[in-house]
Amino acid sequence: MTAVPSIMSPSETIDAFHRLYYHSLGWDKNRYLGFQIKQCPFDMHVYHELVCRIRPRFIIQTGVAGGGSALFLATLLDLIGMDQSSVVIGIDVSLSTEAQALSHPRIRLVEGSSTSADTIREVESYLPNTGGMVSLDSDHSAGHVMDELRVYRKFVEIGSYLVVEDTNINGHPVFPGFGPGPLEAVESFLEEDHRFVRDDAVWRRNLFSFHQYGWLRRVS
Repeated sequence: MTAVPSIMSPSETIDAFHRLYYHSLGWDKNRYLGFQIKQCPFDMHVYHELVCRIRPRFIIQTGVAGGGSALFLATLLDLIGMDQSSVVIGIDVSLSTEAQALSHPRIRLVEGSSTSADTIREVESYLPNTGGMVSLDSDHSAGHVMDELRVYRKFVEIGSYLVVEDTNINGHPVFPGFGPGPLEAVESFLEEDHRFVRDDAVWRRNLFSFHQYGWLRRVS
């Protein structure tokens, strides 16, 4: 008797592709204008839409890596016609040689722990008066992400976003052995601060996101 192949549900299929794509590490080799950008292209498009809609006066990014994400965000501000006071502040505990080669006039780089008082003071020295948008992509341990959420939430204006990246790790659905990480921090944060809500609609049409459940919109 011929065995009947099992049929996966839509959610199982999505998770299976998510794991396949993530573990292929193709996203780790992507480049933007010559600089490494460790992003799923779906997520780059979501960032593009949000920046175009919100028109943030500044974007703070923790975790710079090869610098491609900071450059991508800076060129988006160019393309939507923001004046030169609109900046992207990239923070990393150790800036890579590649990131330090960035020369875009909107980009400000800060080397140091994302949660240290000295780093926060330097970040604040670069900010325009109005609120902006924040993307967290540094140390992914739950405790550190929670500390970042508490520090950087004040920079997010109402209607804008606080994005917690790589909420897919620790088995959600990839890298199951990581331990408590970004998603666990998000869940604790949303219980603590009701000014922010998950906005799953921004990524759902693409079926998955490396930052799924981590796109947080400030509502009050």
